[in-house]
Amino acid sequence: MRYSLRCGVALCALLVLVTGCKQSVNNTWRETKGYYNAYVNTPAELKFDKVDVMTVEENLAVMYTPIGEELEQFVRTIDAKDVLPDIAWIDSTMKRFPWLSGIAVVNIEGKVLMQRPTVSMKPLNVAPLLEEDKNYGFRKLRGFVDETPLGNEAYVAMPFFVDNEMRGLVVAHFDARNLVELSPNPENLVVIANQKVLWSGKYQFEKTPFAQIDWKQMLGEDSYGVFEESGTSYTWLVQYIGNIPMVFGTATDQAAS
Repeated sequence: MRYSLRCGVALCALLVLVTGCKQSVNNTWRETKGYYNAYVNTPAELKFDKVDVMTVEENLAVMYTPIGEELEQFVRTIDAKDVLPDIAWIDSTMKRFPWLSGIAVVNIEGKVLMQRPTVSMKPLNVAPLLEEDKNYGFRKLRGFVDETPLGNEAYVAMPFFVDNEMRGLVVAHFDARNLVELSPNPENLVVIANQKVLWSGKYQFEKTPFAQIDWKQMLGEDSYGVFEESGTSYTWLVQYIGNIPMVFGTATDQAAS
């Protein structure tokens, strides 16, 4: 699938960069220790502090990986549900992915057939999901980001069929503030989807370069990027959830926050 391929390439590229950087630093460190032992002091009296060679690329890989793995499992689960589910499947899926805000099954008119939880904190908005995407089709996983006073909500939907005819949607929705708790350092992450901010962590998003990027154009050319601005390093990668590009980014500790 597109999301796993592009995400995998991006993550592998980050790890290659990290591995090369760490190997070079480690080699230099070993040589330095050898010279010190031979010419300055005896090994018995040496005390070396652990050197932190964590790069901005490795920071993102560490923070993103548990989220990315969870999203892939989630997409596989809902992407396989192209028939009308029962309430037991909804309950088990909600239990398996507790960061979800809810799951609803609606018919082609948008009427809710079943839902968990039965009452949602945010109004359920499935109308955009029932509009056909001419570039993406009706048979694939699709989604959108709904802006609400209580925070942006990401929607993902899979059509279900009866006798090869679409009869409705299986809709899952979530607030990224719950999803990022899977990361060891969520405060250092920025999450963007469809040009909308889902999570800004410790950063004032508008003051970061991420706010200035034309993501529609950027994602048409690249699946990850590393750049510097005013002495601060930034990196990002994208994971596709259906037709939603979810961008995960971070910066070094020198970034404005």
